[in-house]
Amino acid sequence: MTNEFDINGDIVEKPEILLKENDPQEKQEFYSLDKIKELKCQYNLIFGKRSNGKTYAVLYEGIKNYVQKGKQMAYLRRYREDFVGKRGQVLFNALVSSGAVKELTNGKWDNIKYMSSQWFLAKKDTKNPDKLITDSIPFCYGFSLGQMEHDKSTSYPDVTTVVFDEFISHL
Repeated sequence: MTNEFDINGDIVEKPEILLKENDPQEKQEFYSLDKIKELKCQYNLIFGKRSNGKTYAVLYEGIKNYVQKGKQMAYLRRYREDFVGKRGQVLFNALVSSGAVKELTNGKWDNIKYMSSQWFLAKKDTKNPDKLITDSIPFCYGFSLGQMEHDKSTSYPDVTTVVFDEFISHL
């Protein structure tokens, strides 16, 4: 991949082009964090087209960071309704269905459970497949800008990655 630069001379990150598994002729773009991580910035802001894997990439990196270093992630949205209930439970579905959770945890966990604005690594109970056994510590916390007044004095010392997803409103 070659670097491209904007009018100010800053690097413009382009997603890597990967082939879809089911059709070698059809190309699909997926976002890669490789180039942005090389910059070693304290803060990274990612803009890009819809549905190219930006959220998947940063959530993957957050789970990887938790598994390898024990560091947690914060998932931030403008409104709490954007991640509670069903929306919270399905946030990590792509990582579960792709096998990424199982791969990153070396098979220890194969699922994710959402409870009370927290996400936990989980696995299906072998005795009761409808039940999930969860890790005792959440790897991710959910926050909304509208509720930050309630969390401003709470400490999260192991949170090292903050994902502010869908921060631009639709025009």
